[in-house]
Amino acid sequence: MTLSGAGRIRTLRRQAAVLLGVSLAVATLNGCGSSKAAIPSTAEVTTDTITTGVSAAGSLAAATTQNLGFPGGGLLSSVAVHVGDQVKAGQQLATIDDFTLRQVLVQQQANLTAQQALLGKLTASPSTTGTQTTLVQAQQILNATKSQIVATGTADDVAISRANAQLTAAQNVATAAQAVVDAAQAGCTTTPCGALAAAEASLATANQGMETAKTSLAAAGQKKSTDSATGQVSVASAQQGVVSAQNSASSSSSDRPYLIEQQQAVVATASSLVAIAQHNLDLATLLAPFDGTITAINGNVGEYLTASTGTTADAAGTTSAIPGTTTSTSTVARPGGTQFMVISKAGPLVAVLPVQESDAAVVVTGQDVSLALDALPGLAARGKVTAVSPSATVVSGSVTYFVTVTLEGTDTRLKEGMTARATVVTAQRNGVLTVPTTAIHQQNGKTTVTTIRGGTRQTVVVTTGLASTDRTEVVSGLSAGQSVVVAG
Repeated sequence: MTLSGAGRIRTLRRQAAVLLGVSLAVATLNGCGSSKAAIPSTAEVTTDTITTGVSAAGSLAAATTQNLGFPGGGLLSSVAVHVGDQVKAGQQLATIDDFTLRQVLVQQQANLTAQQALLGKLTASPSTTGTQTTLVQAQQILNATKSQIVATGTADDVAISRANAQLTAAQNVATAAQAVVDAAQAGCTTTPCGALAAAEASLATANQGMETAKTSLAAAGQKKSTDSATGQVSVASAQQGVVSAQNSASSSSSDRPYLIEQQQAVVATASSLVAIAQHNLDLATLLAPFDGTITAINGNVGEYLTASTGTTADAAGTTSAIPGTTTSTSTVARPGGTQFMVISKAGPLVAVLPVQESDAAVVVTGQDVSLALDALPGLAARGKVTAVSPSATVVSGSVTYFVTVTLEGTDTRLKEGMTARATVVTAQRNGVLTVPTTAIHQQNGKTTVTTIRGGTRQTVVVTTGLASTDRTEVVSGLSAGQSVVVAG
């Protein structure tokens, strides 16, 4: 129980008066040689403030700590800070050798440039326009071929008509020549007959002219057949050219968007690889994530660091490690465990208290806490419970719950790791009747006290409330000012 200042003074005065009265009475009795029993020790029922609490010893820690390191490890090339340094957010802390990382970035940037060039070539390519022009030209050739075939056919028909006319004329001449021969034969009386010979010569010439005309007609007909066949081949060839041009135009028109889209995806992949390479290069420089204090450095320039893979067992309600959860290398305890560097955020410290399971049930957030520090015996610190671990941790075979207490105010003398002995106020009542706990008895299942008045004792059944180590609240059965027996 914790009494107010006035309450403590009143209690001390009452106790002094009672003791003085008892001493005088004893002296009187002794002087008179009386055989009566000694007067019992008594205490007054007082109105006070009574509190109950849970005590635990723990350690101070920063409310926020963060393990820092390099994801891929590497050769430590510089360390710009020391343990205990105050740093600002974004300040450079350390670097590792980044030669390989820079070369990878150059390679990825070159690959991106090449892929972007291919995309530009596809986008600006005139292939689609060229195939459309080729198609138009092929169609024009087909049309011209068809026109030429029509013209050639017309010319062939004219030539055949002319050959037919020449044949008819030659046939007429031959018929006339034959008539002259017949007339000459009928009129010749002498042999040889000159007229007949001349007529036969003319007939022979006429027959020759008729054969020539027939030959010309046959040649004209043959030429028409040949020109027709040639024209069909030319048309077929021109049509094939149109089909090929059409296919080429269709292929170019349909494939081009997909080829461009495919190349865009390649460019996006190359851009992502550049971003990854840049990110990895950036991680070769360690920067402070927030304003704080460097609390641990595990590495010197020239040493090879392993990849940072460790994790932290956080105290309840914080991003700070539970005090004592470090690893050991050889005989040296490393404050940061396997981490290269640890930073603690500036601000009020917290006390992390391991509480036994029997006490954890009555500890809740918001409760007041008083703290005493072994390193600073004259400092009385205060705080509030800000978090209670929801699950247990077995420490040295004992079931424990970690309680986090945030300290009020700051004091430059406080440091992480200091031992803190805390009392968590789990209940407090002001202005209640209290008696010494030694005055409380249990009789036949009832709670009783013994009052005394004018030398007469009386057992009174009472109802009690809160009980501290030295005082107990009396809810009913007593009044302020009554005297109760505490001994004898």
